[in-house]
Amino acid sequence: MSIHAVIFDRDGVLTYFDFAPALELFRDLPRIPFEAVRQHWFSWCRVTGTPRTVEAERQFLAGFWDELCDEWSLDAGVRERFHRFDYTRTIRAFSDARPTLLAVRERGLRVGVLSNFPMASIEASLTAAGLGDLVDVTCAAPVIGASKPEPAAYLHALAALGVSADECLLVDDEEACVEGARAVGIRAFLLDRAASGRGGGAATLGGLEALSPMLDMRLHEGTP
Repeated sequence: MSIHAVIFDRDGVLTYFDFAPALELFRDLPRIPFEAVRQHWFSWCRVTGTPRTVEAERQFLAGFWDELCDEWSLDAGVRERFHRFDYTRTIRAFSDARPTLLAVRERGLRVGVLSNFPMASIEASLTAAGLGDLVDVTCAAPVIGASKPEPAAYLHALAALGVSADECLLVDDEEACVEGARAVGIRAFLLDRAASGRGGGAATLGGLEALSPMLDMRLHEGTP
């Protein structure tokens, strides 16, 4: 069966987080450790649940910043600064991400992104990273109501792309998510950037550039 689409995870595969813009938010608030903010974030997510729409996400983030300001008795100017902050500014594309997506598109394949990140604005995050124009379908766990490695997450992405499991490849940096894809019949690869230059097995990629030869093989020979 020939390949018609490739699904990528976002974080750790296409993008990474650069926390410098977030740290700048607290430049004159040394009494608030960044670790305390992280823990507050995790607590807020547990209490409120993750937003399933972009509008709900705006309210979710506004509530998070308001509670943080109340807890630390921060003034109105700091509160306004927090409310203006766009988290997508922290998202950066790996150097091999755009060339790989271009290579996939040039072969006539569709591109999907399936992410467990708890925000709904996955399209905006990919656009901020300079990749949005090369992605056909985005599936954020809170929006579709299923997370990897649940079968429903992969089946939703396949349906959105209009392909069957044996017509699709997947790349993820978490072993459990790779195994979840294989369980529904998708040919999946583990991305392990630390394995670059030292092998790692036929189903392990040391970088996204290693995907192109595999795509060519399967386009010309079909998936075994």
